[in-house]
Amino acid sequence: MQNHQAEFAGTIQSLIRALVIAAKTGEPFNEIADRLRLPAPAARILKSAVGAGTLSDPAWASGLADMQAASSAFLQGLGGRSAFASLLDVGVLTRAPLRSRVGAVTEGVVADVTGEGKSRPVSRMTLSGDALLPQQADAIVVLSREVIENASAAAQAFLSRQLRRAVAKALDVGALSTLITSATPSFAATDNHAADLKQMLDSVNTGEGRLAWIAAPDVANSIALLNDGRGTASPEGVSEFLGLPHAVSAGLAAGTLVLLDGDRVLADVESLGVDVARHAALQMNDEPTMDASTPTATPVVSLWQVNAVAVKISALFGAVAGTPDALAVLTGIEWPPVVSG
Repeated sequence: MQNHQAEFAGTIQSLIRALVIAAKTGEPFNEIADRLRLPAPAARILKSAVGAGTLSDPAWASGLADMQAASSAFLQGLGGRSAFASLLDVGVLTRAPLRSRVGAVTEGVVADVTGEGKSRPVSRMTLSGDALLPQQADAIVVLSREVIENASAAAQAFLSRQLRRAVAKALDVGALSTLITSATPSFAATDNHAADLKQMLDSVNTGEGRLAWIAAPDVANSIALLNDGRGTASPEGVSEFLGLPHAVSAGLAAGTLVLLDGDRVLADVESLGVDVARHAALQMNDEPTMDASTPTATPVVSLWQVNAVAVKISALFGAVAGTPDALAVLTGIEWPPVVSG
């Protein structure tokens, strides 16, 4: 049986390499694909891309079957770097189609309880706007041109790791900020971690869904050091806490812990878009000041002068809480380590 995951594993990196070479030399995509003997999926994508569309637009690129498969393989390769992608991939979050009206009605009927002619209880899930609307997350990575153009295994592994780190952070920032904004139960942490956790569980746990934790890195560190029977979670990636999936996300603000019911959180990630730039000027700062609302003059770096290339990967995603109490948020966590007696 053909392993599609392996077949498309390096497709995104191959596309980026071809796009960089094309931007430098002006060589047509089809000639680059043939000359470099790129993997078959990358070659098909490059030869299918015509002037009417662009690979930098994830909505357009999703029309290419090979691009969809390459996007899926890339996203599955994020591992535990993205809490959003990981919980979606393992089925904790409920996958639903973007741009579609989504709703659910569930009914539980027991024959010897609900008699003939009697009313039947129905629970309903509704969404804001009755649709799972797409959002776009952009991840930008700046690398030396030599690394991107290099065909060695080490260069491709380095490129793949940097791209996955950037995309994971962008997805988590976008998806989790959207979900937290819609969360009704929001609590301030105390020094009693057991009471804080009980409050979150009481708010979200109905006994009918599938629960999961998402923790900021500093909170994950605290949980791992609780040392009281609950501290079995890993400070990174995806593990378990209180017997529930526990994901660590750099997309959460420090001191934040989220508990969600995946049955009541709808989400999806669609195709990626890929673009490169060789002549842009960027502000190399984790907290850039040159934004549209409050532009502030600051030194910028010319990519051409430093022989670097900026790679942008865009992902279309959607995330929405089906009910206001589908997740609870705990902030300001500074739990002290618990020392066992």
